[in-house]
Amino acid sequence: MAVKSSDKKKQIAPGIWQLNDGRFYGEVRPKGATSQRLRKISDKLATIKEWMVSTQAAAKTSTGKTAAKDKRTLSDLANEWQNLYGYTLKDNERHSVLLAICKRIGDPIAKSFTAEDFLIYRKTRLENNQQSIGKPVSPNTVNHEQAYLSAMFGTLIKLKKWDTNPLKAVPKLKIDDPGLTFLELDQIDELLSAMQYSLNRDLVTIAKICLSTGARWGEASNLLAQNVKHGQVQFINTKSGKTRSIPISKELEREIFSGRPRIGRLFADISYKTAFKNALKRAHIDLPEGQMTHVLRHTFASIFMIQDGNILKLREILGHASLEMTMRYAHLAPKHLTQALTHNPLAVLAAQKAA
Repeated sequence: MAVKSSDKKKQIAPGIWQLNDGRFYGEVRPKGATSQRLRKISDKLATIKEWMVSTQAAAKTSTGKTAAKDKRTLSDLANEWQNLYGYTLKDNERHSVLLAICKRIGDPIAKSFTAEDFLIYRKTRLENNQQSIGKPVSPNTVNHEQAYLSAMFGTLIKLKKWDTNPLKAVPKLKIDDPGLTFLELDQIDELLSAMQYSLNRDLVTIAKICLSTGARWGEASNLLAQNVKHGQVQFINTKSGKTRSIPISKELEREIFSGRPRIGRLFADISYKTAFKNALKRAHIDLPEGQMTHVLRHTFASIFMIQDGNILKLREILGHASLEMTMRYAHLAPKHLTQALTHNPLAVLAAQKAA
């Protein structure tokens, strides 16, 4: 039904024209400006108006039914998130973690998943009883799971693949700051000595890199030979996405290349967790639950500040995204808050009396 502009005599109402032959013509895009255009011609204006109203109403009903029939499950959304966005992240395990969460929740229809459903899941996830979902976990783990799910919904909303985030208003669990754990100098010496007895010949060298540069264990163990040169170690593909170059001693550089390749991976791709844990046992070092190799990074930062290092330089070395993260170590500086001794009211009063 082709109607040319020249056939239209005058416009009666939005989307309705009277044609040169006296009939009436109507057109409508019921599902939006980019949807298919529908047309109708009739001898009666009322017929065109009724047709337009009924067509638009039917489209709205159809849209509502389509939304109601959205049978995608949480895992379907997780897969869609992965295909559209997740594959770009450095965190290669995020997708598998999301799928595991969906499975534990019961993989419900996503449209029916509510904040209350998550709160029930969270409660049973934390409980140490027969109702718990899998092995009970820490509040920090549950907070991470909530963050992953919420971020999934948020990303799909931005990509216009979803409409609401049921976790948007759910507060995370409050967690007491456990404080920083770091090794004293004598413990460092004992740990390195204990590592010498490990069957993993790379263990002690990787540990020394972490203690010398503040690197995460993964950054140090995945080092490429070409990124160690001229007395510096360059860390690429870091958690923050920033490349860092940290100077090291000549002795450590020689040790790194002793019996190792000059190109490609420096260290064998083998498990280190058991070897590190056994070294801790031999050195009689007990760490809080959940902490292991990261204690080396904490130790570097802590000793750095104890030796009166600059907090801004420490942030640069560690590659922290914000200064707030680095400020956790500030209290270890010998000059930290020392003015409290001389600037408090009693000290000032005593100084005035002594003058």
